[in-house]
Amino acid sequence: MSEYWKKAGFYWQALGGNNIDQISGHCYQYTDIIYNNEKQLVPTTIIVDIGKFDNYQALGVQNASAAVPDIRKLLSNGIISAKAIFLTHSHPDHMNGIPHYLKAGYKLPPIYGGKYTKMILEDLYEQYGIETELWPEYHVIKDGDVINIGSIKIETIASSHTCFDSFGFILFSAHTTLYHTGDMKIDGSTYFRKPTNIKRIKELASQIDCVVADFYGIDDDGFAVREVDTFKKLVKIIKSSKKDKIFLPVYPTHPEMYIIAFLAALKLKKNVVFFGNPDFYSYLKRIIDYGISFTDMAQNRIKVIYTHDRDEIATLDNNYVVIGTYNHVSLAFDATPQNSFGIITAKTFFNPLKGQFNSHNIKFVSVDDYPVLQGFGHGFLGDYEYLNSLLCQPTFIPTHCPIFVINNFRELAEFIKLSLIEQTPNNNEVYQICQKQCTLVQKNASVWLAVSYNAGYAYFTEVPQKPTSGEGFLKRTISNKRCLNHFKMYLHKRKSTQLENI
Repeated sequence: MSEYWKKAGFYWQALGGNNIDQISGHCYQYTDIIYNNEKQLVPTTIIVDIGKFDNYQALGVQNASAAVPDIRKLLSNGIISAKAIFLTHSHPDHMNGIPHYLKAGYKLPPIYGGKYTKMILEDLYEQYGIETELWPEYHVIKDGDVINIGSIKIETIASSHTCFDSFGFILFSAHTTLYHTGDMKIDGSTYFRKPTNIKRIKELASQIDCVVADFYGIDDDGFAVREVDTFKKLVKIIKSSKKDKIFLPVYPTHPEMYIIAFLAALKLKKNVVFFGNPDFYSYLKRIIDYGISFTDMAQNRIKVIYTHDRDEIATLDNNYVVIGTYNHVSLAFDATPQNSFGIITAKTFFNPLKGQFNSHNIKFVSVDDYPVLQGFGHGFLGDYEYLNSLLCQPTFIPTHCPIFVINNFRELAEFIKLSLIEQTPNNNEVYQICQKQCTLVQKNASVWLAVSYNAGYAYFTEVPQKPTSGEGFLKRTISNKRCLNHFKMYLHKRKSTQLENI
């Protein structure tokens, strides 16, 4: 095994997020090694994201309660010990590995992330009973901030996603300039937060050599769903339902859907009831603490209540939208087929609620009927074709999607002149990046750490990465065959268009 840290250069390693067939547990290592004035090698390592692996049950470790990427070598005070952690955003698959490392007794370096991310992270600390003196130092960052960590300069770039303070990062080193997109789409119609900072990306276009890209939605053609289109569709469906009571569940970790649903109700002058489980109220409280006042937005045009007290609901004159994460139609709302209608905004999360609607004979629509209802936080193929057009032929390093997706995408990528890294990276492989050239320098076995708890302490069990899609991923997203057919269809369409333009 080569010891890459004994040679000057800029190195990238996916520790999670470049899985065989799944897309969680995101974690990326960047190590920049230069010579100082005394001709000694000086390394600087940072970590971007420490997420949790969603399908930990499939790893087969008895009594495990989570799984995380293996960053132990980066916390050991060794040569490549991490000097900082940068968080792209607050979603569990990018951040929820942190409390498990703290519960296992590890000390983490300073963390850099957004204000909202800090709020959600501190909720996690309290949930896991982590004493405040063990909390890592946290630096709140915003779009445009520049942070110098050793020999790496990091510039924060706003990223349009489904939560507040979602960022990408531009990493400048003597060896290369790299854009780590984080979870990103081009959509500029975001509500109450900054969209992706295209202006700054254009300014840096000639400097950016490589893009470590969120390719989650790459198998969908065109541009990602715009939030304004989701809003318009909600307004149209609510209006055409001609029902007094609208049940509109939202995905708990996506604040933008809470707000879009609220604005749709406000547009139609329907009162709002926020109703859900404790997890929902926790996120709702953070949205309000962040500075979003639903009461102020209502401007006395509608009433807003935060409980399901029957007497309080009775004051709404049976004219309201119920926004929440519930999986049942509560008796508090006296829902009937005559007065109620449902709108399901997540593909599988609210399946029990569909059963409740069916058992009550309440009509509803879902994302199966109108995909725009789900919204989307990740770029589609069109988003990345556009990003590629802005930049000067960078090398794209794909993340956040199964390896088979990238392997299927290669023929289309070549046709549209989107330059992919020569071989699809697996978790734990180390690549040296020199300007636009990416070279595999160390091939390691991919592993996860299954987390088990005993007497309040976390214990890790190292487990080799293996295919786990049989337990859900491909059932709810995309299969290898369907993915391949998509790309063949897109390629045919582009070739046909090219012939028509000759």
